[in-house]
Amino acid sequence: MIFKNVLTPKAETTDLKNPAPWFMKMFGHEASSGEQVTVNSALGVPAVYTCVNILANSIAKLPFQTFKKTNDGRVRDKKHAVAKVLETRPNPYQSPFKFKHLVETHRNTWGNAYININWGADGRPKELWLLNPAVTEPYVDVTTNTLWYHTTLPNGQFVKIGYGDIIHLTALSTDGVKGKPPIQVAREAIGSSQAAQKFKGKFYKNGASNSGVLKVPGMLNAEAKDVVRDEWEKANTGLNNAQRIAILDAGLEFQSISMPLKDAQFVEGMKYDKTEIAMLYNIPMHMVNELDRSTHNNIEQQSLDYIQNTLSPIIKQWEEEFTYQLFSERELKRYYSKFNLTSLLRADSKSRGEFYKTMWEIGGFDINKILELEDMDGIGEMGNKRFVSLNYTTLDLIEEYQRAKAGASKGGVEDETED
Repeated sequence: MIFKNVLTPKAETTDLKNPAPWFMKMFGHEASSGEQVTVNSALGVPAVYTCVNILANSIAKLPFQTFKKTNDGRVRDKKHAVAKVLETRPNPYQSPFKFKHLVETHRNTWGNAYININWGADGRPKELWLLNPAVTEPYVDVTTNTLWYHTTLPNGQFVKIGYGDIIHLTALSTDGVKGKPPIQVAREAIGSSQAAQKFKGKFYKNGASNSGVLKVPGMLNAEAKDVVRDEWEKANTGLNNAQRIAILDAGLEFQSISMPLKDAQFVEGMKYDKTEIAMLYNIPMHMVNELDRSTHNNIEQQSLDYIQNTLSPIIKQWEEEFTYQLFSERELKRYYSKFNLTSLLRADSKSRGEFYKTMWEIGGFDINKILELEDMDGIGEMGNKRFVSLNYTTLDLIEEYQRAKAGASKGGVEDETED
C-alpha cells in the first residue's frame, strides 16, 4: 500500500538502477551531508574503490581447485565438471579471474552475490552466471519453508529460481538469508567523503583560498552587481588565476567570509573518513596508502593478519557454498573445492628454500612437488620419491635400535650367561 499511496498523486515510477529522488530519500540512501550514496557513487570515493578492489583482486588471483578424497589422502581432480567451470571457464564470456573478481565486487558493494548454476544433461554444472544484485531478491515461502530467488533477466523477463540453482555469497547478515550492504553501513563516512571531494574540486576550480564579499561605495542596482561579480570572477578565479594579485579600484574592498582548507582541518577529515572505510572492510591502513603509523616490520605482520582475519573467513564461505551447491549428495562424500593459498603465503626465495628443504628432509615433499610449487618442470619418475633421514626412528623402536647398535659395536657377539 505504501507504494500505491506514493505513486498515485504524480503517477511516478522508478527502478532500482536509477532510483527517483523520492525513492532514495524514503529508503535512507541520503547521508546527513546531503549526498546521495549509491553503489556507483560510493565507488567514486577512492577509499571505497580501493578497498573493494583489494578484496576482489585477493580472491580472484587465487586458484580455486577441485579435490577428491582417496584412501591415501587426496588428489587434485582436473577432469571433473566442477574443475572445468572453476578453473577453465565459468561461462563463455568470463575467465575465472574476471568471474571471481565480479562475484567479490558484488558481495562487497551490494552485500550479496548471486550465481545461477546452469546444469548440463549429465546433472553436473555446465556454466555459472552472475545475476544482477540490484534486481535479485531472496524470498522465503513461509507455507513450504522454501527459499526462492526472484530476479529480472537482462531481457526484462521476471523469473523465480529455486535455492538449489543458486550460489549465494553474503556480507554481514542479520537474518541469515540476505547480506547487509557495507555501503549502507558506511553511508555517513562515504557521504562526507563525496561531499569533501566535490568541495575540493570546486575549491581548485575557483582557484582562490577564500570566498567572500566585495564592498563598493554607494548603492548598485541588480544589473551593476552582476557586472561587478562577473568581472571579479573572470579576473580572480580559476586555476590560471590562482595566486595572482587582485587589483581593486573604484573603492572596492574584498572581505573574506570563509575558512581556508587548513583551518577547517580538511585533510585530517578526509583521512578520518578513509580510516573508517578501511576499518569497515577490515583492510590494513598501509594497503590504502596510509603509512603514518606503519613500519616495515609491522606491515609484514599486518599482511599476515589480513590473510588470517580478513581473507580466511571470506574464503571459507566461498569453499563451503560452492562445494555444497556444485556437487551431488553422493559426490560430497569424496569431492570438495578449495582455494590454493600458496601464492599469498609465498615468502622470499631464501625463506622458501629453507621451508622446502625442511619439508623434503621429513618426507613431506618430493622433488617434483617442490618444482611444481615453483612453476618449474619435474625431473621424471625419480622426482616422485620421498626421502627421510636414517638417523631417525619411531619411539617404540628406539630400544631395539639401541640394542642392535650396541651389538654391532661388539662385533655382533653378545655375552652368554651359563646356568
